[in-house]
Amino acid sequence: MKENSIFFKGILGGLQVYIDPHMDLDVLKEKLKEKLESSKSFFKDTYVNIVFTGRDFKEKEKQDLRDFVAQHINIGKIDFHDPAEKEAEEGEEEKTEKIICGTDEGMTKFYKGTVRNGQRIDYQGNIIVMGDVNPGAEIVAAGNIIVLGHLRGMAHAGVNGDMDAVVIALRLQPTQLRIGNIITRSPEDEVEKPDYPEIAYIKGDNLIIEPYTPGKIKY
Repeated sequence: MKENSIFFKGILGGLQVYIDPHMDLDVLKEKLKEKLESSKSFFKDTYVNIVFTGRDFKEKEKQDLRDFVAQHINIGKIDFHDPAEKEAEEGEEEKTEKIICGTDEGMTKFYKGTVRNGQRIDYQGNIIVMGDVNPGAEIVAAGNIIVLGHLRGMAHAGVNGDMDAVVIALRLQPTQLRIGNIITRSPEDEVEKPDYPEIAYIKGDNLIIEPYTPGKIKY
């Protein structure tokens, strides 16, 4: 069996599973079980969305996979993308991308309390921290990051390459800030810190930080 006969990709709120069109269903379930078992702690207490793509499934196979996945994780939504419809879907996605901004709704993890030095919160969706993020702490999200407090640690939004992701904090003072593959650091000689909420987002090839205005997300 070729190595690329099945592979997994993290998407907002879950997993995308690409399958070789000729893969046997039992082999697929075996590989899927390995992935879900190895990620069980990551998916704990989380409803996971899964998108199967690469082959056309019969209705009986779809139900079989739904039942199988449900034995290992909490299922959010399971979609099956028919390869024959791929071209049409990509066309629709292109239109959608033009009107959807980086605060697109998706699965969200809430963390209550202070994220302390040495702690790391990693989630394939949006992360909302109801507290401070101390220096030495890390917040890593496939989607957006919102901190209802001081953000003094490291924040990486859009970790899977989503350049529309945003970072918002009541006090945005990160040691390191990333969105997608663009990174910035706080100036070492900056003395005065803003005492108002700020938003960080990507515009062109630049990471922009400016005062946050409710209702105005992307510029």
